[in-house]
Amino acid sequence: MIKSIIGGFILSFILLLGCTIANVNSETVFFAVFILLVGLAIIISGVAVSGDRMKANLATEAKTDKKWRITNSINLMLADAPVLGVFLLIHYFI
Repeated sequence: MIKSIIGGFILSFILLLGCTIANVNSETVFFAVFILLVGLAIIISGVAVSGDRMKANLATEAKTDKKWRITNSINLMLADAPVLGVFLLIHYFI
């Protein structure tokens, strides 16, 4: 999980460097990447479906598949936290 947070900081640094070099609005880029990573975590975790569908999915999937989905969605959200932090810093202080 620490690797995910470090990966988020590296992603934030690369995005900030790329926005600076390309002279692009960094606030928009950070917000888009934040939404993309949260959406990907929601898709992987499977919470974007109805309750009946989620119950059926949980009843029929293997334990390893469930563990993979939960672990990867948590890692994506942890990698997304530094991106959100930099976005908020840019939005409120710059």
